[in-house]
Amino acid sequence: MTEDTVQSCDACGASIYPEHIAKHTAERHEGKLLCPACLREKRTVSGGGKPTKSRIHGFSTGQSNAVHHERQEFRRPILEDSVRATRCKTFHCKLTDASIHHLNDQINEWVDAHDEVQIKFANSNVGVVEGKHSDPHLVITLFY
Repeated sequence: MTEDTVQSCDACGASIYPEHIAKHTAERHEGKLLCPACLREKRTVSGGGKPTKSRIHGFSTGQSNAVHHERQEFRRPILEDSVRATRCKTFHCKLTDASIHHLNDQINEWVDAHDEVQIKFANSNVGVVEGKHSDPHLVITLFY
């Protein structure tokens, strides 16, 4: 790998840029390349401090729900005994092992919380999600 290549954190999958390595905010710790946040966490744990909670959070656990909310009032009723879908719900995550496990938890929690939902079919795609950094994401849409 060249110095100009964006790498991934071995713990959480976050992007690690060459300037992180140059400034020593990201580096190898116990054989794993860690992003600045994971490196801070490992140093805290190694220094006798308490480990912090997972940095992967759903929208309902600390992030603002003002932008990411579910609309509860739709004109059409859900067709429970039909093969046709009337609604959809989309989930996405980065392409890392920890993120995919968290995505599974999010989907299962959402389905458990919505007894009226009977999933008709699902669709999955991989694509780049634009944000602060462009990262490949797994996008799953459930039709119900």
